[in-house]
Amino acid sequence: MPTKNDSPPVLKGSIPKTYDLTLFEKCQDLSITCEIYNNLHVIFNTIHPKLTHFNIKEINEVSFQTDTRKISYNGVVIGIGNSVEDMAKQGLIIIFNEVATKEGVEAVTKAVNVSFSDDAQEVTLSVVNAEGSKSVKTLTMPVPVSILDGVVPAPADQNLVTFTNIPDLDHLALRFKTSSSKKGIFIPVFDHNLGCKITNNNTITDIANPDGWQSSYIHSSDVIKDGRVSLRFGQTDKQVMFGFSDTFSTYSYEVLNYGIFSNNGVLSIREGGNTPSLPLFDKYTVDDVFSVERIGNTIAYLKNEVTFYVSCINSTEDMHFCFTSADRGASVTDVLQHNYYPAAEGSSAPTFDQSLGCEITKDKIINTSNPDGWYNSIAYSSGTLKEGHISLRFGQTDKQVMFGLAADFSSHYFSVLNYAIFSNNGVISIRESGNTPKSLPSFDNPTVSDVFSVKRCGDVITYLKNGMVFYVSTIKSTKDMHFCVTSADRGASVTDMLQCASYYPSDGLFGIKSIKGVSLNKATREVSYNNTVVATINQDKIPKFDLGRGYTVIGVDTLLFTFIGPDSGWDLAYFYSSSYMKHDGCISLSIGQTDRQVKFGLTTHEHTYGPYFSILADNGVIFVNEGDVGKRASFGKYTTEDVFSVERHDYTIIYRKNGSVIYTSTEHCAGDIHPSITSPNHGIKVTNVRIRDFYTERDTDGFYIMFNEKASQVTIDAVAEAVSCQIDDPDVTVEILYSAKLLDALPSN
Repeated sequence: MPTKNDSPPVLKGSIPKTYDLTLFEKCQDLSITCEIYNNLHVIFNTIHPKLTHFNIKEINEVSFQTDTRKISYNGVVIGIGNSVEDMAKQGLIIIFNEVATKEGVEAVTKAVNVSFSDDAQEVTLSVVNAEGSKSVKTLTMPVPVSILDGVVPAPADQNLVTFTNIPDLDHLALRFKTSSSKKGIFIPVFDHNLGCKITNNNTITDIANPDGWQSSYIHSSDVIKDGRVSLRFGQTDKQVMFGFSDTFSTYSYEVLNYGIFSNNGVLSIREGGNTPSLPLFDKYTVDDVFSVERIGNTIAYLKNEVTFYVSCINSTEDMHFCFTSADRGASVTDVLQHNYYPAAEGSSAPTFDQSLGCEITKDKIINTSNPDGWYNSIAYSSGTLKEGHISLRFGQTDKQVMFGLAADFSSHYFSVLNYAIFSNNGVISIRESGNTPKSLPSFDNPTVSDVFSVKRCGDVITYLKNGMVFYVSTIKSTKDMHFCVTSADRGASVTDMLQCASYYPSDGLFGIKSIKGVSLNKATREVSYNNTVVATINQDKIPKFDLGRGYTVIGVDTLLFTFIGPDSGWDLAYFYSSSYMKHDGCISLSIGQTDRQVKFGLTTHEHTYGPYFSILADNGVIFVNEGDVGKRASFGKYTTEDVFSVERHDYTIIYRKNGSVIYTSTEHCAGDIHPSITSPNHGIKVTNVRIRDFYTERDTDGFYIMFNEKASQVTIDAVAEAVSCQIDDPDVTVEILYSAKLLDALPSN
């Protein structure tokens, strides 16, 4: 007798006349019918899945967790998607569970969209039940028209919002930002704690008694994929170790897969308890910031943002912050986790448009020179590699071939390759500008199946065999690079050449697409609609005007101190913002008059009634104030056109007037810093209030679109719709900032 689920599933639907990267979202008659939905497989595939990226949008009660790959409908988990690695091999496969229904399966299927890192492709939808029976019908979505026309969207590009019924306002601003606390920079949770005390949120102190390596331990459940952990050692005379751990299986320091060890003033690396072939070094201070960073599967160790070692052991598991100490009283401070937004990766066959003595096809280069020799056969690609890697396979093991990265094509000799892998009659070694690194032994027995790669991440070059790092260059890469192949022997060949570029959006996570009359001038940051400039993207941020009393916001970035009554003292009117900077940053503004008093600057959560590090404008003259310290010497007169700023750089506070330093503090400033402004005078005004977070590497969490008097409702709708975000499943909020007088004009929702 056949089982209940022997009947194949039934897939029905028609391709909409207008089709795009949202795939079947607009397919109104999509139907997926199956006797039992448990273990039903919904499959999206293309001819080249490696160049395809599928994403599940959060629409129509569908939600998707990128870390666990779990898919929910109406708040209930009904299925799971395959991993990103598996998706690159066989497309997107969604497996539904026993609580899945027809309604949920169809909603999830419609929520799938696609992007391409190279030429667009047709996407085929099919369904398979638990018994392996496949639907008779499949649905194939043609290549989107916009792609055929040559408009290729950025990888994982997401339309965020379309506004309607927004008033036609001057000085309206939209702020786009990610709202997830686990993206960007944050303090990790310290939820596995043995023998440690946590103070000031991110200071860890060993209080174990007795002490010893297995007596004091912190492990965080916060996951690190691409990102880093950083801290400062609280002393130089104790034994402390921190870094990455993929498990919470033991209290021994050996649980740290990748760690930095401070041993009574001497620093070294520990990986699984072992020390790599790295010389020890000392003379660090408690002000030095140390970091362990992962990008892809590569681990780097940094001191004050400078890489001092790159691991030769690939990291393939999710990582977690881990701390351990052998000495009671040992501490670390300013512990932070920084989760990078994922880069979009695009793989493609490189174009070798400059060559000599070669026969070049799409997947093979053959030396055809006569006579042979190093000067007579070389292939060079003018395509630029900033971040990413190149790879290939050697076509044989009995000839001399070299490939890698070259900054230019100034010579036909192999020394033009700045970073190269050399296959010399079955022996593999490294050549850098023709030279062999002293610390690298050559090795042999490669096969024609082995894939060799040269990878660039920032300014660090690594060499890989079958995905495993076997050497890290000590020479920093500071120029754009190009794929280059050369050989000395006629008939020598390489195959399967591939270039994979990683793109971190240069303008942060957000961008403006050129659609529906909207365009962006990247040089001036001006946004135009139908060739008229209607807005500017402000790289500085306007702080939230959300805490304090006795002031009114009279524009997007202007404060008026309006407490009732005569001038009454410093404590009656102050502004303190919940906007803050964890690392370096500044507040800047202009002072609206020269005959009153106002004080502004940076403060911590402990000083909410006024800035601790501040500039004081006192009846036309500028002073510096710090805490309870009185006025510093006068720094001269000012006008309402002058721009003043208070900045923090590496725990040091700097005061500026029109960009020039007027004073550098001798006090140390650590911790979160907030903008703050206060005045004792009724009616005083400050204008153009801005903050800027200087720590923007890969984590810019939004920007402002500042509209001008030429903007209209149609303009605002179009520009808002053109905003895009370069990450999968962005958890994005949009805030509307406006003049206080227009409060009643804004829609209540």
